[in-house]
Amino acid sequence: MKHLLAIELKKRLSIKVVMISLAFIFLPLLVGLPLINGAYVFFRPIEVHSRLFETSAISLLFPALLVPLLASSYAKEKKDHFLSYVQPRTDLSDYVVAKGLASAIVAFVVAFLMIFIPFLFIQYVDPLFNMIQYTTEYFERVRVGTFEFLAEKSFFLYGAVYSLWVAIHGALYVTMGYLLSIYINNKFVALSIPFLWWFVGHYVTGISGLEKFSPIYTVFPFGITPQPIWTVFVPFTALILVIVILLTLIKTKQIVWADE
Repeated sequence: MKHLLAIELKKRLSIKVVMISLAFIFLPLLVGLPLINGAYVFFRPIEVHSRLFETSAISLLFPALLVPLLASSYAKEKKDHFLSYVQPRTDLSDYVVAKGLASAIVAFVVAFLMIFIPFLFIQYVDPLFNMIQYTTEYFERVRVGTFEFLAEKSFFLYGAVYSLWVAIHGALYVTMGYLLSIYINNKFVALSIPFLWWFVGHYVTGISGLEKFSPIYTVFPFGITPQPIWTVFVPFTALILVIVILLTLIKTKQIVWADE
């Protein structure tokens, strides 16, 4: 299993994936930060960080950024009939599990750095150069969402824990897409469902007055007033349940190595 996982991780670290991942990580700083700097009134660095992601496309397109990039390996190999060559040479269950784990690990790392590197720059690097404009004439505390209670203890704790929270969701959405690509033959449909879950769930919770349970606000809680921390675990639990159901269906029906 370790050998298979190492091979799959190496596959995920192709030049294409690395370059696109670096774009996800640094474009918010290079493009988004200049746009909001001076356009909004800021009092604290964490306000800049929250506004950066509230106004960027990342919060709206989060699964659509990660899932096609990292969850499509099974569907590609099935389409190219590569799976038929793998089947006689390795333990099939280990192979599929290794592919899924590799995708989830890379998604976790990319999503974590996507949030944490901008946080480190805004909170700790920028004060050395004073590029971001802050209002000093008066102070008004602007709430930054459900996880702000962590910042009251430590700004670093807030940045680390919140980045981990986003990273976990990145891994889960990629895992959902990967499992759906096994269960559903149509690659486009399979990889679109995680985004539909994200976007339609946000719309449905909004029109029903339950926006605090929106998938988007669960991961990027900057567009809603701070909610009790337990609220974010409701959509999180639903996401885990969907993944468990998919795993059960795939294992029960034994469709992983079905003929194309």
